[in-house]
Amino acid sequence: MLYMIIRIFLAAVAAAVAFVAFQYTQGARARSKSGQLKAYAAAVFFGAVLVLYFLPVENLIIGFSTPESAFGYNNSDEIMEICEYDNCALVIAATGDGEITTHVLPKKDGKWKLETTYNRRRDVTTKNYCMVERLYVPNADDCFVIVTHSTSGNISDVPTNVADSRNTKFMAVAYPDMITFYYGFVENMDNDYTLHVDGEKIKFE
Repeated sequence: MLYMIIRIFLAAVAAAVAFVAFQYTQGARARSKSGQLKAYAAAVFFGAVLVLYFLPVENLIIGFSTPESAFGYNNSDEIMEICEYDNCALVIAATGDGEITTHVLPKKDGKWKLETTYNRRRDVTTKNYCMVERLYVPNADDCFVIVTHSTSGNISDVPTNVADSRNTKFMAVAYPDMITFYYGFVENMDNDYTLHVDGEKIKFE
C-alpha cells in the first residue's frame, strides 16, 4: 500500500509541475486550451504512475536490514522460503490463490534493495512442457535458473533430474505436497552454460 501511495504522490507532483509549466510557456493562450491542458496533465500523471510502479526509486536512497522487510515493502504474498547469497536473495512466496511466485532481491553495501521487474527472462519450454527461465541479479551476470512444472494448459511431467554444466545444486520446492519447481544459483552466466532437464539438453541464447 505504501509503495503505491508514494507513486501516486510523486505522479501528482509531476502532473502539477507539467500543468504549471504548460501554463507558463503558453501564457494567455493556455486559458483557451484548458481541455488540452487537463488531458496533458492526466497523461503525465498516469504515465508517471506506470513508470514508477516498475521502477523502485527507493533503491537510490534507502535500504532494508532484512530481505523480509524489503519484500514486504511492496508485496503482500506469503513468504514460503528465503535463500540468501552474498549479493542477493531468492524469495519464494505464495499468493492468496495458491500460486507460487519467485523474486530476486539485490543486496548492496550490506542493505537489501527492492526487486526490479526487468531481470526475468523466460527462455524455453522443454519437450514435456516444463518452463525454464532465468532471474538475473540486477547489475550482475549471476542468476537463478528456474525449472517450473506446468499445472495448466499443456500439463508437464514433474522433472526428476535437473542438472547443468556447472554442477549447480538444484533445490526442489514442493507446494503443498507436490514438487512445483527447481531452482539453482549460477554465478557469471555465460554462453557456454548448458542445462539438462530429464536428459534434454538446453542452451540459452
